[in-house]
Amino acid sequence: MSAVAQDGGMDVSADDLLARAERLAEAEDYAAAAALYAEAARRGIPGAATGHGEMLFHLGEDEAAEAVLREALAKGEEEARDWLSDLLVQTDRAVAAATLMEQADGHPLQALRAATIWADAVGDRERAEHWYRIAIDRGEPGALNDFGSFLSEDDSRQEEAELLFRRAAEEGDALAFSNLGGMELDRGDPEAAAAWLRQGLEVQGQSGSTALLKLAAAEEQMGNTEAARLLYDRAAAEKVEGAQAARARFLADSGEDDAAEAGFQAALAAGEEGAHYYYGEFLAGRGRIDEAVGHLDQAVEDGSTAAHEELALIYQSRGATKAAEEHFKESIAAGWLSAVYSYAELLRQEGREDEVAGLAQEAERLGATPEQLQELTS
Repeated sequence: MSAVAQDGGMDVSADDLLARAERLAEAEDYAAAAALYAEAARRGIPGAATGHGEMLFHLGEDEAAEAVLREALAKGEEEARDWLSDLLVQTDRAVAAATLMEQADGHPLQALRAATIWADAVGDRERAEHWYRIAIDRGEPGALNDFGSFLSEDDSRQEEAELLFRRAAEEGDALAFSNLGGMELDRGDPEAAAAWLRQGLEVQGQSGSTALLKLAAAEEQMGNTEAARLLYDRAAAEKVEGAQAARARFLADSGEDDAAEAGFQAALAAGEEGAHYYYGEFLAGRGRIDEAVGHLDQAVEDGSTAAHEELALIYQSRGATKAAEEHFKESIAAGWLSAVYSYAELLRQEGREDEVAGLAQEAERLGATPEQLQELTS
């Protein structure tokens, strides 16, 4: 599409040109929007070059997008920095992306963005922590909660994480309430979890929040089945990520297999993470083993580590010892303590009890208690 510079013989105003480009971008007509943003950039309209680069990014024209965004940034369009960092991450240049954000010199959210890239895309936790702390010192919105989430990934730093979540909650961060609720669920205290989660959902009338699923789980654990059902239904209606699969699991546990299966299929159609695993687990429990294996294999291909143990148990039941062992080992390597005990049972069944003692070291590495270690080897 050629750029539109005039309309009925009259010059199109800068505001109208940008408004048209924004409407096309919202409609995902990126090529047409790019043409209008390019025309606006030629006129020197502030922010247009960044919009042009963003559209090229969406079109997958990486080289052209990078050139446009770098030029926009050089002209002082700071918004271009975020899109350029996204492009660098996408093109496997995460270190360059993080460094770019470090150079932002105090612009809002840039330290937090740098921390996130160091943590998630690069995997440099020391550098990430440095920038999380800078983001907190600058008072960047969301920094306390995000740093808490980062620390919560380390079992040895749970107390620090909780303190950060509490500070963020005091500032009204709904995500922090949700994370505090999640911590209480992990501790086996659904009542405390529910208290945090309800507060979070009240903040700014939150909708579409994953806190709905956590609260549903808390209500379910407390035996409040109808309250849980309503929350799972609401989460699915609000298209919360993972809600279809979670609702289907609840229905399956309630003995509503037909509704559960429809829910799992809806989760698959929506591309929900973990849907293949949960559906495979459901099918295996109903004796539909061949179907289950297909979904569990797909779950493994999608990166699920939980599916390995389920597959191992299926192969063990079929007498396919070699395949079962391979999946048990994969599960143990991924950090699943339960797989150690399941593998030990297989070894005993195969008359290989002398190999069980060797699993104790793996169990200890995965956090087994002294009592659990004794159970393993006795």
